[in-house]
Parts: sequence; structure tokens; C-alpha cells
Amino acid sequence: MTLTDPIARAALAASRFGLGARPTTLQDIASDPRGALVQELTTGWVRRLRGTQLPDPAQAAATGASGSFTDYEAINRAETIAAFHKRVFAPVGFFERLVMFWSNHFNMSVEKAALVRGMRGVVERYVIRGTATGPFERMLTAILTQAAMLCYLDNQDSIGPNSLIGLRRGAGVNVNLAREVLELHTLGYGAGYTEGDILQMAYILSGHSYVRGWEADRNLNGGSDATRGQYIFRDDWHEPGPRRVLGRRYTGRAGQLTAVLTDLARHPATAQHLAFKLVQHFLTDTPTPEMVDPIARAYLDSEGDLMQTALALIDLPQAWTLPQTKLRTPYELMVAQARALNRMWHDDDLWLLLQILDALGHRPGFWETPDGFPDETAHWLSPNGLRIRGDALQKATQILLNRAPLTLPPRRLAARVLGPALSVETATALRAATDPVQALTLLFMAPEFQRR
Repeated sequence: MTLTDPIARAALAASRFGLGARPTTLQDIASDPRGALVQELTTGWVRRLRGTQLPDPAQAAATGASGSFTDYEAINRAETIAAFHKRVFAPVGFFERLVMFWSNHFNMSVEKAALVRGMRGVVERYVIRGTATGPFERMLTAILTQAAMLCYLDNQDSIGPNSLIGLRRGAGVNVNLAREVLELHTLGYGAGYTEGDILQMAYILSGHSYVRGWEADRNLNGGSDATRGQYIFRDDWHEPGPRRVLGRRYTGRAGQLTAVLTDLARHPATAQHLAFKLVQHFLTDTPTPEMVDPIARAYLDSEGDLMQTALALIDLPQAWTLPQTKLRTPYELMVAQARALNRMWHDDDLWLLLQILDALGHRPGFWETPDGFPDETAHWLSPNGLRIRGDALQKATQILLNRAPLTLPPRRLAARVLGPALSVETATALRAATDPVQALTLLFMAPEFQRR
């Protein structure tokens, strides 16, 4: 691929930083591929996700805290489908890729609890989308004061042993959330923090909880029907006194958390950790210091501004020269297929889409541990995994074509969505295909479509 060719640069931008080309994408962005990526970061309608069937945060929280499985699973399903369709019709998909990246960074499994199932999608829609180009400390603080995250990592009953309630009940703190804040969300594993730092962080997090359904029903522990399922800071559960994390002293009560998260967000180890993950997600499984350091520097120089961090990522020289060796995740692949066909999944078929994502092992919200779905190609690249991909793509192609016929022959469609990346081998296979479903399945299984 010659990167002086504007269509080739457009194709690279659409696959490496976006979610794959639609039939007109490469022509639409060829004059300024980088500019098209930047425009997504600043355009309101591109960033927003709205839907008449999507709840507001209070509704989702109340349903997750006290509703039936049918109710909170309906919310989870509606959020998953709405996000999928938003990604199918995004101009390029760079902002959506960032939303997906940060949601995975702060992974929550819906199988943990009803509250997480009811709220995971609304957290992505309101918090991640709203902070994905702002200061990281804002995203970090907002996520860690979400009822869903407090529930997922067992902080709702974390009570300081020397707090008013702790002394009365003989209760103690839970270190789960504190550990993941340091290990996964900010500094990264092995960044120099100690078990003592984790315990001190747990003390800071004590009292940060949410209103359970039974508390709302009985107006206990500061709960009420109006705050059902929502975040609450319980002052009489919070461990009193100053705390020390990474050698810094933090005083106050509720304000301790904001202060320590601001410092963690601006820490050099956090900059390196996030920069490494971004390079690994977008560019290569084996980031080098030459790729990571400029992004970490941009992050630190801007005090954790995620807009400047994203711009530094697309301005890396390697971003436009490295071979495309990253394998699309199954979810990204299903989005890219729908974009290439320019099709929306029909309401009657949406249960099949969710079944396909389940079969591929990549349905949003269904990774159990807080580290999120793996980003390394090796996790997704296995003989059985590729076989399931082929079966899923064939089935999905049949479903999408049943709703509306193709307007372009498969060979022309392939040229439109891949540009110069379309290989001679794939073009030859498409010519030999006996029907459109076979041809399109071959296209979607081609290495140049699978890779990003």
C-alpha cells in the first residue's frame, strides 16, 4: 500500500482507527483522512447516543436495584443494540473506538449483579461518552463513583473499622476496588505501589456506596425511593483521619477520593500505562518506547487531557507506516461487516446478532474479570475461533441480505471498502464465487478485512 495514495491513506484510517469503511467512506475522507478522525472528536452528534427506549441514569439505577430480570436485561439488551447501530453508521468510527477502549479499560461484567446489568450501558452512554476527550481524572472520578462499579468490585459494604458504624459493627474495608484502581485503572501492575498503598486507598474508598433496594424501601442508611440504586457517600462509614498513598498525604472525608484520583491520573506511571494500552489497541501487540513515549508525554504535558492524547496517537509516524497485523476483535468484525454492507440489523433479527456475539465470545459486558477483553491478537487467533468467525459471518450475511438485496456486486463492493488493500488473491476468489453470500463471506474472511 502506498501511503501517498489518498485512497490508501483513507483505507488505513478507516480500518486502523475506525470501524471499517462503508461503501462511500474512502471517497468521503480521501482528501483529509486525519482531519476526518479529528472531526469525530469534536462533533456533537457523532459523540451522542440517544434513543427513545434508553433510560436515564436514575431509571437504570432504580431498575437494577429493584426491578425484575426481564426489566434490567431489557435495558442491557437495548443499550447493547443501540451502541452497535451507532457504530455501524458512525462516519469513520474513531470516537466509537475510543468509547469501546475506555469501556473495556473500566470493564464491568453484567453477570456480577442485577445493578451492573441494568447500568453498564448507561454508564458507557453518559460517563464514557461524556468524558472520552476530557481530563482523565474526570472520567476516573465519575466511573469510580458509579453505583455499577462500586457494586461490581464489592465496595458497597466497605466500612472503615474506626468509623462510627465500623466501631459499632466491627466491620472492615474491602480492598477489591482499591487494588484495581491502582493495578488496572491508573498506575498499572508493578508500578511501585505497595500493599500498604492498596489498604490506604481502600480506607479512602470506604463509605463510597450506593442505595440498595431494601435501603430505599425502608429509608435506611440515607436511602430513599428517589435515590434507589444511586451513588451515596456515607460519612459515618468512612475511615476517619488522614491517609497516605504513594507517599502523599490526603486529608478530609469525601474530598479525599477526588484528591487522590487527581494525583493518580496525573502520575507518570499512569501516563505510561495508558499510552502503552492505546498503542497496543490501535497499532501493534508489541509497542516500543518510540511509540509509547510521545503519547505519554502528550498526556503528561496536557495534565491527562484525553483529546491531546488521542491526537498524539494519530500523529505517530508509525500509525501510518506499520503493517496492519492487529486482528479485528469479533465485535469490531461484526460492526465492520454491517458497515461494508451498509445495513442495519432488523428488529426481528436482533436476538440472532446477540447470539452470534455470544458464540464469538465477545458480547459487550460479558467478560467476567475487571481486566477487560484481551487486546492481543493471539487471544482471538485460533483455528476454532477462525472457524466460528466464518460460520458467524456467513450466517450474518444471509440475514442482512434477506432484508435487502445488494446494490453493488461483491467485487465492486470489495474495492469500495478496501481500496488498494484488496489483494489479488481475494479478488480472484470473489470472481470464482458461485453466489453473493459465498462471495461476501470470502470477502469478510479475507486477511485484509480481518486485520486492522
